[in-house]
Amino acid sequence: MSSLRLDIEQAMGLKFPERNEEALVRFEESLEIPRGAEELMRGFYRHPERVKQGFQNLHLETASILDLLLPRRSRLREWAEALPERPQDAETFLKETGQELGKRQERLVHIERELLEELEESRAAEIFPLPLSIFGTLNIKEPAVKIYLRPLGRIAELAELNPESVRQAVRVHFLVLLLLVAGQDLDGQSYARGGDESALHTVATVYAWRYLKRQSTELIQCYQEWLKAWGGQKPTQGLVGDGVAEKLRAAMIFWRRRGTLSWEEGLQLVGRLQAKEEGRDTEVYTVRL
Repeated sequence: MSSLRLDIEQAMGLKFPERNEEALVRFEESLEIPRGAEELMRGFYRHPERVKQGFQNLHLETASILDLLLPRRSRLREWAEALPERPQDAETFLKETGQELGKRQERLVHIERELLEELEESRAAEIFPLPLSIFGTLNIKEPAVKIYLRPLGRIAELAELNPESVRQAVRVHFLVLLLLVAGQDLDGQSYARGGDESALHTVATVYAWRYLKRQSTELIQCYQEWLKAWGGQKPTQGLVGDGVAEKLRAAMIFWRRRGTLSWEEGLQLVGRLQAKEEGRDTEVYTVRL
């Protein structure tokens, strides 16, 4: 974590306050299941026990029909080769087995219909987006971050991704988040905004994406799937390109110091200043969020 912390500090131009070379922040990883994560941990099935019982009933009823059909099939094959001695025997057999088959098919259709209703109530899309708080929380006053590993592992399982890669991608996001509120810039200035976590996560997403894309495609894929899980937005290319690092850092500094300045306004302000310095007062640098 110390190496990761130093890399992110360097990338953002911020530094955690220290005492005896230890950062004065708390970064915790927990195995507890937070409130609100029950549905995710349960998975796609709203009532898994009912669905399981439905499949068991369907299996038994299918077996029951096969127990009737297989002997019937053998008897029909015999009669196809050599007719029964008395037509009445064939008539009785066909009526009795046909009636019983009809009853069992009715039961099968009924059980199958109930199972389909349970499955329709368990559509995967209905559990998303999930609350961001089930993956991690930020305490600005301490400052501290707490990440919940088990919901992240569940997301990895559902998306068929490497659980450790998902956790690493999310660690980066929350470390960036923590640095945004606890770090000091080169002038020693600290975070001067309120607790607008939505805006904080927007900015953290930009820096986390920029860092992860330099690491591996797998980490970016994991990060993107995690963003989708809680409704986070992927940064636009204009914010993660190679040529905007300094402009982005300047906008972030302005935004951290001015509580009334929105993130988009910070980007536009930096663009105007740069255009003025370059003698292009009519050209404004903007990046679409």
